[in-house]
Amino acid sequence: MKSIGRILLCSTLLLLAPVTASAQAELTLFVGGNFGGNTDIHLDTLVSDTSQLDYGFRLGLFTGGLISLEFDYGRTPNFYGTGTVFDSSSVTTMTGGMALRFPAGPVRPYFVAGIGLIKRSIDYVQGAPQASATDSRAAYSLGAGVNVFFSQHVGINGDFRYFRNFTAGNIVMDLSNDPFDYSRASLGVVFKF
Repeated sequence: MKSIGRILLCSTLLLLAPVTASAQAELTLFVGGNFGGNTDIHLDTLVSDTSQLDYGFRLGLFTGGLISLEFDYGRTPNFYGTGTVFDSSSVTTMTGGMALRFPAGPVRPYFVAGIGLIKRSIDYVQGAPQASATDSRAAYSLGAGVNVFFSQHVGINGDFRYFRNFTAGNIVMDLSNDPFDYSRASLGVVFKF
């Protein structure tokens, strides 16, 4: 648990570190869906399956160079679904990282890598042997995306990310010793300041 705290502290300090006066910030609000890995959802059925709806925001800070800092927060309120087994379930990701951006023109692709935390929580239905379970583990994310700006300060964003725990997860939530993982595809609105 101490290592998770250190990872989050380092990620936060990176984002709060002093930068030059010419630094710019971006706020992206996104909605998307999860697929692959532990979701049992395939990319081709993602649009018709709303159980994996994911939403969140990203904060980016860059100085005009190729490297920028980023914090990503995403939440899936019903990751494992509800009904016969679970009364409620959720997955929350918080990662801080670095992005390699190509800032020329209105179309700006990027690649990103980050570390942080995946927090999972489930509540079983009444009468089940367990009442609830939670799991918080250090994780990493890898991804790519593109920002398309229609004006100096507003644009749209398409983003793909892969999330994976560094270690095997909770034995109550995970059927195998494999680390928890999944992918997220999202669309968002970008505001540049």
